[in-house]
Amino acid sequence: MTLLELSEGETAAIRALHGDREARRRIESLGLFAGRRVCVIARAPFSGPVMVEDVVSGARVMIARDLAGQIEVT
Repeated sequence: MTLLELSEGETAAIRALHGDREARRRIESLGLFAGRRVCVIARAPFSGPVMVEDVVSGARVMIARDLAGQIEVT
């Protein structure tokens, strides 16, 4: 399952980051790493970005849907 498949309000742990090196670096630059627990806060309409929150720190970031589809969660 990927981060993109989670519903609003669902929480999951990041299991792995997929994609090329540039995509993984971009995801990590947003503070999203394997092992982090995140919650989907909101989804922008019309294929817009997804807002996720780090459960531990409370930090919120918007992530593009193509990148969210490359984050494997459990």
